[in-house]
Amino acid sequence: MERRATQRSLEPEFVTGPTAKDEHEIYLQHHAPSPEAQPYHFHPTIEVNYLTDCDMAYSFSGKKVFVERNRLCVFWAAHPHRTKSVSGKGLITNAQISLSEFLRWPLPPEFRNVLLGGGVICNKSQTASDQFLTERWAIEKVDVTDGRQSLHALEIESRLYRLALEGWNILLEPMSVPPTKILGGNAILQFEKMILFVCRNFSDSLTEGQVAEAGEISVNYAISLFKSVFGRTIKQHITDVRIDHAKMLLAETDRRIVTVAMDCGFGSLSAFYDAFQSQTKNSPAAFRKGHFDET
Repeated sequence: MERRATQRSLEPEFVTGPTAKDEHEIYLQHHAPSPEAQPYHFHPTIEVNYLTDCDMAYSFSGKKVFVERNRLCVFWAAHPHRTKSVSGKGLITNAQISLSEFLRWPLPPEFRNVLLGGGVICNKSQTASDQFLTERWAIEKVDVTDGRQSLHALEIESRLYRLALEGWNILLEPMSVPPTKILGGNAILQFEKMILFVCRNFSDSLTEGQVAEAGEISVNYAISLFKSVFGRTIKQHITDVRIDHAKMLLAETDRRIVTVAMDCGFGSLSAFYDAFQSQTKNSPAAFRKGHFDET
């Protein structure tokens, strides 16, 4: 119980990642991974990880996901996650791709939808070229003035396209399978603004009008964009985001259930129980107990 007591006073962390407003829509990191003290963090970008000389275990909404060394791991980081453990002394190369950039890429719909639905995937077998590619990204990550950022975007796009064509392993099943409609033009940027707004403000009382205003569009058009990309309404998306965060707090902290409900934006404990039961077919208390029984 010591670990959980340590986390009790810490808060989840929203990590700033690249967005359409940024000059560069790809962000590269290279460092030694370590278990995180926060209950979890999240950022609305597509994340591509490659581990060298170490393996890593994530927690996604309380579900443990093991990532082996020398494999590409890809997921949408808007879903709350946390590094639980690291085996070996190695390095991780991490690429974050803005959602708008990702949605522009002509990737196969099935591949894109698994990621947007909350799936975590990796390549089926180790590929020597991946280590060379990610090591070069690590070396060049500070070069932002000579066109290498655009080159990195092209390399990541083509690598993900190859992964999609060659097939992948699912480390975590998606929670839903969105429709296959592809956005274009300003719709991509408008959608990203709304997703970012919900990510930052899910714990507040949100309306469809506020979300639409964040995207600088009408409510009806905002609803149609959410239906096109996610196959659900804005209200359903907000509820899904809140439940995602609640699962992580139940699994990774010892906060009281009523505190979790309020911290995740539910106006009442009964509303939280109804939404949680509807999505998970379980009560918050049973979910927490089941998580600790597994660990």
